[in-house]
Amino acid sequence: MGLSAAVQHVRHIAAMGLPDRMAIAAMVDALEEVVPTRTRTFIWADADGMPCDTYDRDLIAPAIDEYTALSPRLAADPLAPSLDKMLHSADEFGGWRRFTAMPGWDRSALKNIIFAAYGIGNNLDFPIRDARGRASSILTLGREPGSRAYTRREIAAVLSLRAHFLHAIDSHAALSSAEVCGPDGEIEIVLVGGDGTVCSASPRAVFMLYQLRSAAEPLPRIGHDLAPLQVLEAASRLDQASEGLNRLPPSLEVTTRWGRFKIIAHLRTGSGEAVVSLQRLIPRRLRRLKRVAGFALSPREQQVAVSMCNLGSGDAIAKSIGLSASTYREYARRIYARLGVEGRAGVRELLDA
Repeated sequence: MGLSAAVQHVRHIAAMGLPDRMAIAAMVDALEEVVPTRTRTFIWADADGMPCDTYDRDLIAPAIDEYTALSPRLAADPLAPSLDKMLHSADEFGGWRRFTAMPGWDRSALKNIIFAAYGIGNNLDFPIRDARGRASSILTLGREPGSRAYTRREIAAVLSLRAHFLHAIDSHAALSSAEVCGPDGEIEIVLVGGDGTVCSASPRAVFMLYQLRSAAEPLPRIGHDLAPLQVLEAASRLDQASEGLNRLPPSLEVTTRWGRFKIIAHLRTGSGEAVVSLQRLIPRRLRRLKRVAGFALSPREQQVAVSMCNLGSGDAIAKSIGLSASTYREYARRIYARLGVEGRAGVRELLDA
Protein backbone atom coordinates (compact mmCIF):
# COMPACT_ATOMS: atom_id res chain seq x y z
CA MET A 1 0.00 0.00 0.00
CA GLY A 2 1.40 3.40 -0.99
CA LEU A 3 1.76 6.21 1.53
CA SER A 4 -1.20 8.21 0.22
CA ALA A 5 -3.41 5.12 0.19
CA ALA A 6 -2.31 4.23 3.75
CA VAL A 7 -3.11 7.73 4.97
CA GLN A 8 -6.53 7.58 3.33
CA HIS A 9 -7.14 4.18 4.91
CA VAL A 10 -6.56 5.67 8.39
CA ARG A 11 -8.92 8.53 7.52
CA HIS A 12 -11.61 6.06 6.47
CA ILE A 13 -11.36 4.32 9.85
CA ALA A 14 -11.81 7.65 11.63
CA ALA A 15 -14.91 8.41 9.58
CA MET A 16 -16.71 5.13 10.36
CA GLY A 17 -18.31 6.39 13.57
CA LEU A 18 -16.85 3.64 15.75
CA PRO A 19 -16.53 3.93 19.54
CA ASP A 20 -13.50 6.12 20.22
CA ARG A 21 -11.19 3.48 21.72
CA MET A 22 -11.98 1.00 18.97
CA ALA A 23 -11.35 3.61 16.25
CA ILE A 24 -8.09 4.81 17.80
CA ALA A 25 -6.82 1.23 18.19
CA ALA A 26 -7.55 0.44 14.53
CA MET A 27 -5.98 3.72 13.40
CA VAL A 28 -2.81 3.17 15.44
CA ASP A 29 -2.46 -0.35 14.03
CA ALA A 30 -2.89 0.99 10.49
CA LEU A 31 -0.13 3.58 11.03
CA GLU A 32 2.43 0.86 10.39
CA GLU A 33 1.70 1.34 6.68
CA VAL A 34 2.18 5.11 7.01
CA VAL A 35 5.31 5.24 9.19
CA PRO A 36 7.11 1.93 9.84
CA THR A 37 8.09 1.88 13.52
CA ARG A 38 8.88 -0.46 16.38
CA THR A 39 6.24 1.07 18.66
CA ARG A 40 3.09 3.09 18.08
CA THR A 41 1.51 4.24 21.33
CA PHE A 42 -1.53 6.44 21.92
CA ILE A 43 -1.91 7.91 25.42
CA TRP A 44 -4.94 9.69 26.84
CA ALA A 45 -4.41 12.18 29.67
CA ASP A 46 -6.68 13.62 32.34
CA ALA A 47 -7.19 17.34 33.04
CA ASP A 48 -3.89 17.46 34.95
CA GLY A 49 -1.92 15.88 32.13
CA MET A 50 -1.58 12.52 33.90
CA PRO A 51 -1.83 9.37 31.75
CA CYS A 52 -5.23 7.72 32.24
CA ASP A 53 -5.53 5.30 29.31
CA THR A 54 -3.30 3.93 26.59
CA TYR A 55 -3.14 1.78 23.49
CA ASP A 56 -0.15 -0.03 22.06
CA ARG A 57 -0.35 -3.07 19.82
CA ASP A 58 2.44 -4.77 21.81
CA LEU A 59 2.14 -3.06 25.14
CA ILE A 60 4.58 -3.81 27.98
CA ALA A 61 2.33 -3.52 31.02
CA PRO A 62 5.00 -3.45 33.78
CA ALA A 63 6.85 -0.56 32.14
CA ILE A 64 3.70 1.48 31.54
CA ASP A 65 2.41 0.79 35.06
CA GLU A 66 5.71 1.79 36.66
CA TYR A 67 5.97 5.01 34.67
CA THR A 68 2.30 5.88 35.29
CA ALA A 69 2.77 5.45 39.04
CA LEU A 70 5.70 7.86 38.93
CA SER A 71 3.92 10.46 36.78
CA PRO A 72 2.69 12.77 39.61
CA ARG A 73 6.23 13.01 41.05
CA LEU A 74 7.75 13.54 37.60
CA ALA A 75 5.23 16.27 36.85
CA ALA A 76 6.22 18.11 40.02
CA ASP A 77 9.91 18.06 39.04
CA PRO A 78 10.63 20.74 36.42
CA LEU A 79 13.74 18.87 35.26
CA ALA A 80 12.10 15.46 34.87
CA PRO A 81 10.78 14.42 31.42
CA SER A 82 7.08 13.60 31.75
CA LEU A 83 3.94 13.27 29.69
CA ASP A 84 2.35 16.48 31.00
CA LYS A 85 5.37 18.52 29.84
CA MET A 86 5.05 17.12 26.32
CA LEU A 87 1.32 17.86 26.28
CA HIS A 88 1.79 21.43 27.50
CA SER A 89 4.74 22.26 25.22
CA ALA A 90 4.28 24.52 22.23
CA ASP A 91 5.89 21.98 19.90
CA GLU A 92 3.83 20.67 17.03
CA PHE A 93 5.71 17.39 17.25
CA GLY A 94 8.91 15.92 18.65
CA GLY A 95 8.86 17.76 21.98
CA TRP A 96 10.67 14.87 23.66
CA ARG A 97 13.89 15.90 21.89
CA ARG A 98 14.28 18.78 24.33
CA PHE A 99 14.33 16.22 27.15
CA THR A 100 17.48 14.57 25.80
CA ALA A 101 19.34 17.84 26.45
CA MET A 102 18.32 17.92 30.12
CA PRO A 103 21.15 17.19 32.58
CA GLY A 104 19.24 14.28 34.09
CA TRP A 105 18.14 12.60 30.84
CA ASP A 106 20.40 9.56 31.26
CA ARG A 107 18.92 8.94 34.72
CA SER A 108 15.34 9.81 33.79
CA ALA A 109 12.41 7.46 34.23
CA LEU A 110 11.36 8.04 30.62
CA LYS A 111 14.67 6.75 29.29
CA ASN A 112 15.28 3.95 31.78
CA ILE A 113 11.74 2.63 32.20
CA ILE A 114 10.01 3.24 28.86
CA PHE A 115 12.77 3.63 26.29
CA ALA A 116 14.84 0.79 27.74
CA ALA A 117 11.93 -1.66 27.97
CA TYR A 118 10.72 -0.96 24.44
CA GLY A 119 14.15 -0.64 22.85
CA ILE A 120 13.46 2.89 21.61
CA GLY A 121 16.28 5.10 20.40
CA ASN A 122 14.48 7.43 18.00
CA ASN A 123 11.13 8.78 19.15
CA LEU A 124 8.59 11.18 17.71
CA ASP A 125 5.50 12.48 19.49
CA PHE A 126 2.41 14.29 18.22
CA PRO A 127 0.12 16.04 20.74
CA ILE A 128 -3.54 15.82 19.69
CA ARG A 129 -5.09 19.23 20.41
CA ASP A 130 -8.70 20.37 20.31
CA ALA A 131 -10.01 23.61 18.79
CA ARG A 132 -8.92 25.54 21.91
CA GLY A 133 -5.38 24.25 21.58
CA ARG A 134 -5.61 21.93 24.61
CA ALA A 135 -3.86 18.58 24.19
CA SER A 136 -5.65 15.73 25.92
CA SER A 137 -3.79 12.89 24.22
CA ILE A 138 -0.55 12.17 22.44
CA LEU A 139 0.59 9.81 19.70
CA THR A 140 4.17 8.58 20.04
CA LEU A 141 6.14 6.66 17.43
CA GLY A 142 9.37 4.88 18.31
CA ARG A 143 12.18 3.34 16.33
CA GLU A 144 15.08 1.26 17.60
CA PRO A 145 18.51 2.76 18.43
CA GLY A 146 20.53 3.51 15.32
CA SER A 147 17.46 3.58 13.09
CA ARG A 148 17.04 6.08 10.29
CA ALA A 149 15.53 9.47 11.05
CA TYR A 150 11.89 10.20 10.28
CA THR A 151 11.52 11.83 6.89
CA ARG A 152 9.67 15.08 6.30
CA ARG A 153 7.17 13.14 4.20
CA GLU A 154 6.44 10.75 7.07
CA ILE A 155 6.07 13.59 9.56
CA ALA A 156 3.76 15.48 7.20
CA ALA A 157 1.63 12.35 6.74
CA VAL A 158 1.12 11.95 10.51
CA LEU A 159 0.45 15.67 10.94
CA SER A 160 -2.27 15.42 8.29
CA LEU A 161 -3.98 12.74 10.39
CA ARG A 162 -4.17 14.66 13.66
CA ALA A 163 -7.58 16.14 12.90
CA HIS A 164 -8.85 12.64 12.16
CA PHE A 165 -7.54 11.31 15.47
CA LEU A 166 -9.32 14.19 17.17
CA HIS A 167 -12.52 13.35 15.30
CA ALA A 168 -12.26 9.71 16.45
CA ILE A 169 -11.66 10.79 20.05
CA ASP A 170 -14.71 13.04 20.02
CA SER A 171 -16.95 10.29 18.66
CA HIS A 172 -19.59 9.16 21.13
CA ALA A 173 -20.65 6.15 19.08
CA ALA A 174 -21.41 2.88 20.78
CA LEU A 175 -21.79 -0.65 19.49
CA SER A 176 -25.47 -1.46 19.35
CA SER A 177 -26.80 -4.90 20.20
CA ALA A 178 -27.73 -5.27 16.53
CA GLU A 179 -24.21 -4.53 15.25
CA VAL A 180 -22.96 -7.50 13.26
CA CYS A 181 -19.50 -8.46 14.47
CA GLY A 182 -17.03 -11.12 13.52
CA PRO A 183 -13.69 -12.33 14.86
CA ASP A 184 -10.55 -10.66 13.59
CA GLY A 185 -8.40 -13.66 14.48
CA GLU A 186 -7.13 -12.26 17.78
CA ILE A 187 -7.69 -14.89 20.47
CA GLU A 188 -5.76 -15.08 23.73
CA ILE A 189 -5.78 -17.74 26.45
CA VAL A 190 -5.54 -17.02 30.19
CA LEU A 191 -5.38 -19.36 33.16
CA VAL A 192 -7.45 -18.27 36.16
CA GLY A 193 -7.06 -19.85 39.59
CA GLY A 194 -9.90 -20.92 41.80
CA ASP A 195 -9.42 -17.75 43.89
CA GLY A 196 -9.73 -15.52 40.80
CA THR A 197 -6.03 -14.80 40.35
CA VAL A 198 -4.55 -14.61 36.85
CA CYS A 199 -2.05 -17.47 36.85
CA SER A 200 -0.81 -17.15 33.29
CA ALA A 201 -1.42 -14.66 30.47
CA SER A 202 0.55 -13.34 27.51
CA PRO A 203 1.27 -9.58 27.37
CA ARG A 204 -1.50 -9.15 24.81
CA ALA A 205 -3.92 -11.12 26.97
CA VAL A 206 -3.03 -8.88 29.95
CA PHE A 207 -3.99 -5.85 27.89
CA MET A 208 -7.26 -7.47 26.81
CA LEU A 209 -8.04 -8.10 30.48
CA TYR A 210 -7.37 -4.42 31.11
CA GLN A 211 -9.75 -3.46 28.31
CA LEU A 212 -12.43 -5.63 29.89
CA ARG A 213 -11.94 -3.90 33.24
CA SER A 214 -12.14 -0.41 31.78
CA ALA A 215 -15.87 -0.55 31.06
CA ALA A 216 -16.62 2.47 33.25
CA GLU A 217 -13.66 4.58 34.37
CA PRO A 218 -10.02 4.74 33.23
CA LEU A 219 -7.68 2.66 35.32
CA PRO A 220 -4.14 3.81 36.12
CA ARG A 221 -2.77 0.24 36.10
CA ILE A 222 -2.87 -2.27 33.28
CA GLY A 223 -1.60 -5.34 35.08
CA HIS A 224 -3.73 -6.79 37.88
CA ASP A 225 -3.52 -10.01 39.87
CA LEU A 226 -7.28 -10.63 39.86
CA ALA A 227 -9.24 -11.43 36.72
CA PRO A 228 -12.09 -9.04 35.81
CA LEU A 229 -15.60 -9.93 36.90
CA GLN A 230 -16.69 -11.01 33.41
CA VAL A 231 -13.94 -13.66 33.26
CA LEU A 232 -14.82 -14.88 36.75
CA GLU A 233 -18.47 -15.14 35.67
CA ALA A 234 -17.55 -17.38 32.73
CA ALA A 235 -15.42 -19.58 35.01
CA SER A 236 -18.28 -19.73 37.54
CA ARG A 237 -20.71 -20.85 34.84
CA LEU A 238 -18.28 -23.58 33.85
CA ASP A 239 -18.16 -24.89 37.43
CA GLN A 240 -21.93 -24.71 37.85
CA ALA A 241 -22.55 -26.49 34.56
CA SER A 242 -20.17 -29.29 35.52
CA GLU A 243 -22.14 -29.74 38.73
CA GLY A 244 -25.49 -29.67 36.94
CA LEU A 245 -26.54 -26.48 38.75
CA ASN A 246 -26.77 -24.05 35.85
CA ARG A 247 -27.80 -24.35 32.23
CA LEU A 248 -26.16 -21.09 31.17
CA PRO A 249 -23.26 -21.74 28.78
CA PRO A 250 -19.80 -20.91 30.17
CA SER A 251 -19.46 -17.99 27.77
CA LEU A 252 -20.64 -14.43 27.41
CA GLU A 253 -20.17 -11.38 25.21
CA VAL A 254 -19.09 -8.15 26.84
CA THR A 255 -19.08 -4.66 25.33
CA THR A 256 -16.75 -2.01 26.69
CA ARG A 257 -15.56 1.24 25.16
CA TRP A 258 -12.75 -0.81 23.60
CA GLY A 259 -15.27 -2.88 21.66
CA ARG A 260 -16.90 -6.27 22.00
CA PHE A 261 -15.29 -9.37 23.47
CA LYS A 262 -16.32 -13.01 23.67
CA ILE A 263 -15.22 -14.85 26.80
CA ILE A 264 -15.34 -18.66 26.96
CA ALA A 265 -14.33 -20.85 29.90
CA HIS A 266 -13.25 -24.19 28.45
CA LEU A 267 -12.13 -26.50 31.23
CA ARG A 268 -10.48 -26.86 34.61
CA THR A 269 -6.90 -28.12 34.59
CA GLY A 270 -5.73 -30.87 36.89
CA SER A 271 -4.26 -28.24 39.23
CA GLY A 272 -7.51 -26.28 39.37
CA GLU A 273 -7.02 -23.36 36.95
CA ALA A 274 -9.79 -22.45 34.52
CA VAL A 275 -8.71 -22.19 30.89
CA VAL A 276 -10.43 -19.10 29.47
CA SER A 277 -10.22 -17.72 25.94
CA LEU A 278 -10.65 -14.04 25.14
CA GLN A 279 -11.72 -13.22 21.61
CA ARG A 280 -11.92 -9.74 20.19
CA LEU A 281 -14.89 -9.09 17.91
CA ILE A 282 -14.95 -6.25 15.42
CA PRO A 283 -17.81 -4.68 13.44
CA ARG A 284 -18.18 -6.20 10.02
CA ARG A 285 -17.78 -2.78 8.35
CA LEU A 286 -14.34 -2.34 9.94
CA ARG A 287 -13.36 -5.86 8.91
CA ARG A 288 -14.41 -5.03 5.35
CA LEU A 289 -12.29 -1.89 5.36
CA LYS A 290 -9.25 -3.83 6.57
CA ARG A 291 -9.80 -6.51 3.94
CA VAL A 292 -10.30 -4.13 1.02
CA ALA A 293 -6.98 -2.44 1.85
CA GLY A 294 -5.26 -5.57 0.56
CA PHE A 295 -6.60 -5.19 -2.97
CA ALA A 296 -5.20 -3.09 -5.81
CA LEU A 297 -7.74 -0.29 -5.48
CA SER A 298 -7.26 3.44 -5.05
CA PRO A 299 -8.27 4.97 -1.69
CA ARG A 300 -11.51 6.30 -3.19
CA GLU A 301 -12.25 2.95 -4.84
CA GLN A 302 -11.73 1.26 -1.47
CA GLN A 303 -14.28 3.59 0.12
CA VAL A 304 -16.76 2.95 -2.69
CA ALA A 305 -16.24 -0.83 -2.47
CA VAL A 306 -16.95 -0.87 1.27
CA SER A 307 -20.01 1.33 0.75
CA MET A 308 -21.29 -1.14 -1.84
CA CYS A 309 -21.75 -3.69 0.95
CA ASN A 310 -24.51 -1.56 2.46
CA LEU A 311 -28.13 -2.14 1.66
CA GLY A 312 -29.90 0.30 -0.62
CA SER A 313 -29.81 1.41 -4.21
CA GLY A 314 -26.75 2.49 -6.14
CA ASP A 315 -28.01 6.07 -6.14
CA ALA A 316 -28.39 6.00 -2.35
CA ILE A 317 -24.85 4.67 -1.92
CA ALA A 318 -23.49 7.34 -4.27
CA LYS A 319 -25.22 10.08 -2.29
CA SER A 320 -23.91 8.74 1.03
CA ILE A 321 -20.29 9.17 -0.11
CA GLY A 322 -20.72 12.39 -2.06
CA LEU A 323 -20.64 11.07 -5.62
CA SER A 324 -22.89 11.69 -8.58
CA ALA A 325 -24.73 8.66 -9.92
CA SER A 326 -22.67 8.61 -13.11
CA THR A 327 -19.35 8.86 -11.23
CA TYR A 328 -20.44 6.08 -8.89
CA ARG A 329 -21.28 3.83 -11.85
CA GLU A 330 -17.80 4.43 -13.32
CA TYR A 331 -16.18 3.55 -10.00
CA ALA A 332 -18.37 0.44 -9.78
CA ARG A 333 -17.35 -0.69 -13.25
CA ARG A 334 -13.63 -0.39 -12.37
CA ILE A 335 -14.07 -2.11 -9.00
CA TYR A 336 -15.90 -5.09 -10.50
CA ALA A 337 -13.16 -5.51 -13.11
CA ARG A 338 -10.27 -5.22 -10.64
CA LEU A 339 -11.82 -7.54 -8.06
CA GLY A 340 -13.09 -10.00 -10.65
CA VAL A 341 -16.64 -10.05 -9.29
CA GLU A 342 -20.12 -9.33 -10.61
CA GLY A 343 -22.27 -6.70 -8.97
CA ARG A 344 -22.46 -5.37 -5.43
CA ALA A 345 -23.33 -8.83 -4.11
CA GLY A 346 -20.01 -10.11 -5.45
CA VAL A 347 -18.13 -7.29 -3.74
CA ARG A 348 -19.89 -7.97 -0.45
CA GLU A 349 -19.24 -11.70 -0.68
CA LEU A 350 -15.53 -11.12 -1.38
CA LEU A 351 -15.05 -8.64 1.49
CA ASP A 352 -16.98 -10.82 3.95
CA ALA A 353 -15.11 -14.01 3.03
